[in-house]
Amino acid sequence: MLVRGLLLAFAIATAASAADTDDLPKDLPPASGADERVKVLQLMRQNKDKYGADAALMQGLLLTHSLQGQAVLVSESTIVGFEQTEGRKYVAFRVGSGVVFDDKQFDRDQRLERIWHVVLERTLLRYPTFSAPGDGLAVEIQYGHRPFEKARDLYEEAAEGGTAESAKFYMLSADVSAFIEGRLGAQDFLERSRILLDGQPVKLRVLEVVMPPAPTPSAPR
Repeated sequence: MLVRGLLLAFAIATAASAADTDDLPKDLPPASGADERVKVLQLMRQNKDKYGADAALMQGLLLTHSLQGQAVLVSESTIVGFEQTEGRKYVAFRVGSGVVFDDKQFDRDQRLERIWHVVLERTLLRYPTFSAPGDGLAVEIQYGHRPFEKARDLYEEAAEGGTAESAKFYMLSADVSAFIEGRLGAQDFLERSRILLDGQPVKLRVLEVVMPPAPTPSAPR
C-alpha cells in the first residue's frame, strides 16, 4: 500500500504533543518525521479555523477508512473548499480511496453501496454530533474496478487500477445530525441525500446483509 504526499501526511501524522494528538484519529499509522508533523498541525489548525473542528477531523477519518477498506493504490483525502450548488453551500471533500473492486464480485450498484458502507458511513458514525459551516457536506469518493484474481496481483502489476469511478454524496447538515444521532435510518438518510455516480444522479439502496461495524469509541474531540 502506497502512502505519499503532504495531503496523506496530514492524515497519518502523529502530533507533537498530547493536546495535538487529541485532534487526530487514534487508529492512523505514525508519521515519518518531525517536519511532517509540523506541517500537519499547521494544516489542521487552518482547516479547523475555516471549516470547524468536525470537518477538519473528517479529512483524516475519510482517509483512515479508505485505508482500512482494503486500499491497494495511493490514498488521498483533502478538503476542497466550499461548493455552491442548487442554492446551498457545502463543505466539499475529495477522497482518492485507493480501493479497486473486482468486477467478478461487484457490479456498479454493489461498488457504490460498498463505498458508502466502508468509507462514508463508517466516518459519519465516528461522530456523536456534527457541525460545520454552510448547509451540509459534499463528499466525492474515487475508486476503481477491474477483474483480478487476488488483491496482491494489483501490487505486482504496477498499481493498475482499471476503470475509474467517482461517487459524490451531497448531505444536508440536519440530515447528517439525524443520522449519526440515530433519529434517521441509513436508507432514509440516503433518500434525502443527493448522490451522483460519475456526474449522473443515482439512487442507492442498502441491500448488504453484513453491515460494517460502527467504530467505537466516537471520534476524538
